[in-house]
Amino acid sequence: MKSVQPKKNQYSGPVAILEDGKTKVIILGTAHVSPESIADVEKAIKELDPHTVCVELCRPRYDAMLDPDRWRKLNLIRVIREKKMGLLFSSLILSAYQKKLGSEKGIRPGQEMITAVQLAESSGRKLVLADRPVSITLTRAWRKVGFFSKYAIVSQLISSIFVREKVTSEELEQLKAEDALADLFKTLPPRYSSIKDVFISERDLYLAEKIKHAAKEAPGETILAVVGAGHLPGIRAALEAMQPVVLKDLEEVPPANPWTTAFTWLVFSALVGFVIWRMTGQSEQVFKEALAAWILGRSLGAGLGAILSLAHPLTVLVAALVAPFTIFLPGSRVWMFASITEVWLRKPHVEDFEDMTLVSESASGIFKALYKNRVLHLFWVIFLIQMGFLAGNIYIVTFFAKHL
Repeated sequence: MKSVQPKKNQYSGPVAILEDGKTKVIILGTAHVSPESIADVEKAIKELDPHTVCVELCRPRYDAMLDPDRWRKLNLIRVIREKKMGLLFSSLILSAYQKKLGSEKGIRPGQEMITAVQLAESSGRKLVLADRPVSITLTRAWRKVGFFSKYAIVSQLISSIFVREKVTSEELEQLKAEDALADLFKTLPPRYSSIKDVFISERDLYLAEKIKHAAKEAPGETILAVVGAGHLPGIRAALEAMQPVVLKDLEEVPPANPWTTAFTWLVFSALVGFVIWRMTGQSEQVFKEALAAWILGRSLGAGLGAILSLAHPLTVLVAALVAPFTIFLPGSRVWMFASITEVWLRKPHVEDFEDMTLVSESASGIFKALYKNRVLHLFWVIFLIQMGFLAGNIYIVTFFAKHL
């Protein structure tokens, strides 16, 4: 496709125009929390009369935006069993970040996308959901970093909603020059560039390919693409280059490294074998003390973490009871049993999901939210149980180091 310089930009955000014969593609850059972007979308659809409207939404985000009761349908227990709490947490934080920006202007995040969808559907135009499913984007990003790097990224995500700095009008308009997600991750060190590539560069290629497909299916027509302004340069470059992109490659979720799991179990088996071999040569009293250290270390650690999080008493009991045995159950975790119990006893309300951004500027306010908001509290329960469990394991290692 060939770029065409617009005679005059009549919109508040950036615009790119590309032509391929008689087919015209117009890319309108928006900020997801800007009232001016909503007006831009209304004006573009009315004046350009496009045959097809492409929006920076995937099917899950589209369904979520149009379904105010989506949290009532979320099966948290299933999410826990499938070990997708990390994905849920990341998705909630990203949503809360945009909601925090939008609250400064009283704008629902992504309202310009909702407007584009509603206008396209009400006028009978073809609607294309052009973005990659958010779960795939999050999983691909998560698999590209190591264990300790995950904690650095999570800390960055959490601070984005817990820091309540007022967002100025100028900063909101700046989002028309860069993607909100790029803004969120821009303070990460250069070694996390692969994360930015997943969220930005890969999605530029994905969006461009979906727009290209829409143009091929409507030759001679006008295609309007409504995207976050930060994606516009990358999409335009991909369309100009007509770079072939295989969508399935960008939709592929990298599998977890099987060698990591195998190595972990190999080390664990060797360690257990070594401990048993050494303990058989010790007195019966030492053997009993080692068994007690194993049970008490793991049970007390997990149980204490649950107590500090103010988990339900039954959750505390479950965490303490299962802690010594989960290592013998491949794929299981202490936090899984404990969190399922907590959800069963204290299921989060819809407003707990929707009010994650209502956190005070003070540290005490943030701390209070971890115990009052049932969604944040569930993650807090999981975190403290894991920390207590880790402390218990350190105690066990110390004990064996003294007696082996």
